Amino acid sequence: MKPRGLQPRSFFCALLLCASIGDLDPGGLCAQSRRKHLDGNLRCVDLSDLRKALPLTIVSTKRILEQSEAWEKSTWNPGQQHSSLGYPSLVRNDHGPGADGKYYLYFAHHDPTSGIGCAVAERIDGPYRKIKTLEPNRKHSMVLVNPHFPGKKGDPSHFSSPCVTWCEEEKLWFLYFHYYNHFHGAWKEDPDAPGQGNQMTALAVSEELSSHSWRIVRKEVLGKISVHDILPVLPTTKAPWMESESSYHSVQRLPGGDWLAFLRGTPVKGLPTIGFATSKNGREWAWSKNNPVLHPDDGGKGHRGIYRPGFVAYLGKLRSGKRKYLLVWTESPAAGDVPQPRYGYTTDFIKVVRDPRGHARWPAGDGLLSPWREGNRLYIFAGKNLHIMKLPTSSR
Repeated sequence: MKPRGLQPRSFFCALLLCASIGDLDPGGLCAQSRRKHLDGNLRCVDLSDLRKALPLTIVSTKRILEQSEAWEKSTWNPGQQHSSLGYPSLVRNDHGPGADGKYYLYFAHHDPTSGIGCAVAERIDGPYRKIKTLEPNRKHSMVLVNPHFPGKKGDPSHFSSPCVTWCEEEKLWFLYFHYYNHFHGAWKEDPDAPGQGNQMTALAVSEELSSHSWRIVRKEVLGKISVHDILPVLPTTKAPWMESESSYHSVQRLPGGDWLAFLRGTPVKGLPTIGFATSKNGREWAWSKNNPVLHPDDGGKGHRGIYRPGFVAYLGKLRSGKRKYLLVWTESPAAGDVPQPRYGYTTDFIKVVRDPRGHARWPAGDGLLSPWREGNRLYIFAGKNLHIMKLPTSSR
């Protein structure tokens, strides 16, 4: 809703820019410009030196993923000509043993019997080579293989939507992913298990990224209600907005050290909406009491279709001392599922002010958006593609 007397669009956009950039602490920004940016492997991309709002456009797009291995095809209906390959998550291997400075791109598809794949590049813009081509003795490029692989027609098993980040305290890489829970009927009937447990988010860990060896966190006592003893670190909830599925989440570390999960919740009836959870260790989470935060009826006049989390960016400190963040998510129109990126601003992940310029003009995919910054370029991995955006900063 526009304030009275501020009808011209350009004036309103200028006012928002003043609110989102101009009220940042100048001393804080100067200090930030003299230091290194936040570690990109923590997934909260540092945009604290922006001179104006994040552009709605990109300068180029390139395809980085193509379907080339048998596991990347659906086993639900083997004859179908369909590819859901994508769901990228990007980190640079500069932590832990075997750190080689290369870029590791994790990906999946959302059909049976997907696992989590990996491709590696020397440069941020690729080319990304799947690890099967780098290690000829490998049978495939999966680093997490679904136990039902190679699967069969009608089996819904899959691992998908990877999200990788670094945990400095444990000196471990964390890989969040969602899995189909074959025991969701038993989960639903268990009085101690929240929600319906159809799809939930789990965690795998690795000491050495280049080893391509990951361990899924399991809990044996869950064997009768969670398939393969998998421990869902972000399970479904009793709250209706995430009662059916807890999946496709974007997880990051904020500048203060807290973990933030940018959540996509799926109800039993209705469309997915967006909320948040916080953690001190990335393993045990507390859901916001205000969930869902972003949805068609949140007062922001957003689209009426599916809402998907994208990524979180740090904009710097306000004069009040509060940290300000940029949220990027996607909204689909009610008439068709075409995800359209939208920007918003927040200090508390409760109240979000939408950017009045409207939706961004670059294509997104079904899963999270994985950002990586180098100089004045922001690299956004979305679906099968890599988008490159020029940032309005003084750096090159």
